[in-house]
Amino acid sequence: MRNNRLYMILLVSIYLLPLNAKPMRELWQSMPDAMIPYLTKNQRIELVDFMDMKVKADVKNQFGEETVMDTLTADFASVRLNASSMMQLRLMPVPDQDSIICMVRSVLGPVAESEVLFYDQNWNRIGEQSLSAYEELLIQKPDTMSQQRFEELKAMLHPALIKAALSINDNTLTLDMEAPILFKDEKVQIKSIIMQRKLNWNGKSFN
Repeated sequence: MRNNRLYMILLVSIYLLPLNAKPMRELWQSMPDAMIPYLTKNQRIELVDFMDMKVKADVKNQFGEETVMDTLTADFASVRLNASSMMQLRLMPVPDQDSIICMVRSVLGPVAESEVLFYDQNWNRIGEQSLSAYEELLIQKPDTMSQQRFEELKAMLHPALIKAALSINDNTLTLDMEAPILFKDEKVQIKSIIMQRKLNWNGKSFN
């Protein structure tokens, strides 16, 4: 009798699962091929299978390069697409609606640059978040620095590239910035005015 009762509770729980509970593995596998043209659906499935087996999840993509999935949870995935790019995915909650997919794609040159895109669970693009708007937020004058020196260093930051990273643990986005055309000693100096920032998800965007 007790077992029957437990079974009924489990059955009801399954039917009451929210629509936004579609797991990341399913979303990753259903991703349109055009999003990563050099990685086939079978290869995306292989990566998930390797993660399940707890072995290194890597495949040779259509360019003959290595694609590696390093993290996969119910709501997060991180994939090194090739030597020069990576992708992070996270399900973000939206009030009274299904969760949406946040995608962070980063180009990994000498300095990384990211874009932040949003999709519904059928992979229809529904928006993006411009990172250039946060450039001033990432620059801060130290108390001990003169205004003149601060302005000199600030001028060296243009053009500046912003890298974004999703958290595996919570609904936050971390931003960092660097200028690509600088000598090594200049990059060290620039770091003194760059302040890494963490943005929180408000149900519509990061702020």
